[in-house]
Amino acid sequence: MRTIGPFVLTAIVLAGCHTPLPEPTFLRPFTPPPPVTEFLVKETRLVNGAVSVRLDIPLSPVGPKPTVIALFGDTHQFVAAGFVAVTYNINWALLKGPAPPPPPQQVVGKWVLASPSAAVLGETYLRGIASTATDYVPKIIDWLVTVPDVDATRIGMVGVSTNGFVTLQAVAADRRIRAAVAVAACGDYHRFLRYSSMGMEGRPLDLDPAYDRWVQSQEIIRNPRPVVHAALLMVNRVPDELIPISCADETARVLARAYKRAGAADRFRYVRVPEAGHGIGLEERRETLVWLQDWLQGR
Repeated sequence: MRTIGPFVLTAIVLAGCHTPLPEPTFLRPFTPPPPVTEFLVKETRLVNGAVSVRLDIPLSPVGPKPTVIALFGDTHQFVAAGFVAVTYNINWALLKGPAPPPPPQQVVGKWVLASPSAAVLGETYLRGIASTATDYVPKIIDWLVTVPDVDATRIGMVGVSTNGFVTLQAVAADRRIRAAVAVAACGDYHRFLRYSSMGMEGRPLDLDPAYDRWVQSQEIIRNPRPVVHAALLMVNRVPDELIPISCADETARVLARAYKRAGAADRFRYVRVPEAGHGIGLEERRETLVWLQDWLQGR
């Protein structure tokens, strides 16, 4: 291991509720890349050490390569396909300082949406998503464009679930993201909070007016224009209790209309997967890799 400038360079060796939109077919046949066996790693820390970033870099070709900020499980598939794969971690304790007092024991919602009352359902969760997307992802990209292995004109982003929400908002916040994939996420926070099994489970929302206005300001469905610069793929499972398909459908309808108005209908794609559950499987991986290859490598 040797230190080069602000990062460490290491050689790694591994062994391998509306009418839905029509179901699209795959863009083209999918051939999984061969298992990755060798790559380089560069690491750095940003924001006074609070944000750690790691790059997994293919050994060839030499020079700048298409790069994907990929919070998508195993990133080796991206490296094997010729992408620089970027992962990051945010140490919120370093950013927030002393922990706040614990909330009252009576809460509304479950898991990440659990909140002291229905008036602020999901507030901590959604504000964390917004802060990550608008404050820290751009700082990561600021550093990426200085790395010789990164092609600054071919940067993409992929996220699943929470990171899918972050991806949608990051695309709206930073035009340097050329292509993106959001899996198991949506841009309709009101439907998400109301119908998710983690939220109100179908009961009406009763948000605090100030918080409600902030939620509206964050929703992609209310202002889709900042997204249309990027080629965007959304993939959602129809039977997903955590991310109701109604919020994904509404997001897709709004985005499809916005991309069409921008004269870029081909830059948006929405896939509804019939498989039950919340996560990523073969179809999500296939769609993701084909999309990124087409928009970051093939054009």
